[in-house]
Amino acid sequence: MMISSASSQQRLSDSTVIVPIKSLKNALLVKTDRDNLKKELIIARDSISAMEKVILRQDTALFVCDSTRVILDNKVKDLKGIIVSKDGIINERDKKIIDLKSKIKGAVAAFVLSTISLVLSLAL
Repeated sequence: MMISSASSQQRLSDSTVIVPIKSLKNALLVKTDRDNLKKELIIARDSISAMEKVILRQDTALFVCDSTRVILDNKVKDLKGIIVSKDGIINERDKKIIDLKSKIKGAVAAFVLSTISLVLSLAL
C-alpha cells in the first residue's frame, strides 16, 4: 500500500484507517472536553431551574407578605378611626357630666336656699 502525501492516512482495509497519534490525541481531548461541557451544561441548566423555582417561591412569599402588610395597615387605620370616634364620645360624656354636676350643684344650692328660707319663714 501506498501512503498518500496529501493525506496522512493509509488505508489497510475497508474498516481500518491509520491515524497519526497526535491527531488521535487531539480528537480524544476535544471529545473529552465536549463531554465535560455537556455535563456542565446539564448541571448549569438544572441549577438555573432550581434557582427559578426558589425565586418564584420567594416572589410568592413577598407578595403574600406585602398583601398582609396592606391589610394590616388598613386595619390600623380603621382602629385609629375607632379610637378617634371613642375619644369624641368620651369628651361628649365628660362635658355632659360636667354640665350635670353644675346643674346638680345649682339645684342643691337652690334647695338649700329654699330650705333655709322656708325654715326662716316658719321661724318668724
